[in-house]
Amino acid sequence: MGDPRRMKRGVLSRAAVALAAVFACASAALGCRSDAGAPAPAPPPSEAAAPRPPVDKALPGELAEGVEQAFGLPIPRRMKVRARFSDAVFAVGEIPAERVANYVRTRVLAGNVETGPAKTIFSRATVKSAPHRMIRIEVVSRAHVSELVVRDETRPPAERGLSVEERWRRNGLTPDGKVLDPTRLE
Repeated sequence: MGDPRRMKRGVLSRAAVALAAVFACASAALGCRSDAGAPAPAPPPSEAAAPRPPVDKALPGELAEGVEQAFGLPIPRRMKVRARFSDAVFAVGEIPAERVANYVRTRVLAGNVETGPAKTIFSRATVKSAPHRMIRIEVVSRAHVSELVVRDETRPPAERGLSVEERWRRNGLTPDGKVLDPTRLE
């Protein structure tokens, strides 16, 4: 056998070498990061000023989107669709009209917004997520409920290949704007 003191020194020196190797690898891994010394890019001013809400939570006073839609506009979760037609959707809920109007305001681009004490109207509006439709939105306060009326005002595309005179005739008028068949109006 050998000297026990030598064996102890050999074990200790191997442990010291292993520990030094682990430390060297760890410090090398930290030092090799490409972005370690680079400062983080500053966010744009619009993003820096506005606090971002958590992904799964609404801000205080904000309405959550529901599963139903009206021409691309999501109906608020706390509202129920009462009637649906080919050109209009009516929804009702026990929510203050001001909160519903703010909900709509964040989701549409409106050509004109008229605000009154009992009604807010968004005319010539398009939904940000579905800009191909022209809609009109009314938020009406009725007693303790709010009514949301969304109307589709998208014009049908013009028929191709028709002259101006043919388009007038299809609408029952002459190119001068006179009625072709006055008995048809009766």
